[in-house]
Amino acid sequence: MASQACLKVRFSTGIILLESEIPKLKQISQRSETINGSMAVNAVIEKFQQNSSLLALPVENEGLFEGLTTRRSLFFKHLSKPFARDIYYRKPIRMLLDINPMLMPSDWDVHQGLQELLNRDPALENDCFGIIEDKRCIGIVAVSDLIMTISRMQGKLLETLEMLSSRIRHEVEMAHRIQTELLPDTPMQHAGISVSAALVNSSEISGDFYDLFLLGDNKLGLLVADVTGHGVQAGLVTTAAKAGLQVLLDNGISNPGELLYGMNRAVLATARQQLMMTALIALIEPETNKLTISSAGHPYPWLFDASTSEWSEIEIDAGFPLGFDEQAVYGEMIIQFNVGDMFLMFSDGIIESENCFAEAFGQNKFKQTLKTGRQLSPEQLKDLLLAEAREFACQDSFDDDVTLLIAGR
Repeated sequence: MASQACLKVRFSTGIILLESEIPKLKQISQRSETINGSMAVNAVIEKFQQNSSLLALPVENEGLFEGLTTRRSLFFKHLSKPFARDIYYRKPIRMLLDINPMLMPSDWDVHQGLQELLNRDPALENDCFGIIEDKRCIGIVAVSDLIMTISRMQGKLLETLEMLSSRIRHEVEMAHRIQTELLPDTPMQHAGISVSAALVNSSEISGDFYDLFLLGDNKLGLLVADVTGHGVQAGLVTTAAKAGLQVLLDNGISNPGELLYGMNRAVLATARQQLMMTALIALIEPETNKLTISSAGHPYPWLFDASTSEWSEIEIDAGFPLGFDEQAVYGEMIIQFNVGDMFLMFSDGIIESENCFAEAFGQNKFKQTLKTGRQLSPEQLKDLLLAEAREFACQDSFDDDVTLLIAGR
């Protein structure tokens, strides 16, 4: 039975590995000195200052685990307030312990750890957690180490695929199919809103994605996102962002700005500032004729006003791209969205597509096509934009991924 267990194969986070090859949390943890709960806060501060890599300290009293004191919680939560250091300087550290620290069993593997982390902290506000064994905290796991371990496992798989060309084609085709299947079906109708969308890949694995999500009986959410670059790395970031979005929605977060804030944490944890993603989220509320928009460095959306029969660009304040700044905040803009209006979101691939003379399709050609198609349905307008861009480029494919999403009432 033991030998059979070693040969068991798991599929998780896009990786196929033998069960015995998946690291346990204990293997990636950092051993940490245990301190007594009566230790003064100033002594704990000194320990953190002496070791810049120290993320947390387990606290015990007579061999019993009391809790964790983390660098982030101690310095940025408790001691950042006015006069806090003067007040707590000589107090016991147990006064500032986390009430409910994040702890996980040491024998969990890294995939179980990541799943629990996303369930308990979908915004990824914690930078570490403790692992327990026999009711004692035996180590600290950095969130960055957890993500990097999974990334390295993915890297090992990719190295194997590069050596086996047939395996590469098979895996890439599978990834492309999974990416495609994760996209919502369009055209679709909901609460009097018609939505049409398209994603044209420049390579097998896209760095663009779009999504639709329902909130309650009538509200409809729209998302378009674009990772810098395309291919396998960009595809991994889009998968992490989409998974992060779903976790946030499952936890009841619905405001576009808050959703971008949470997705920013997920992209930062996955890409470690090596890749960034622009994104635009819109929430349509038919009952109030309102549309709420929030942007993370994404191209401006366009609105067709049925009362004037004109398209106009919506110049929303764009926040930083996802994966750029941990403290980024994303504002929101509310506009009217009446019966007969249309709302267009897109990635910059269509604007930047070039012809054989290295001339870009550009804003002027884009706007002219919108003007030509102002009497069309969302589905017809989507087809017209793609047809015009392909005719301009003299080819069916594009140098960058192209995404269009159009909603009309």
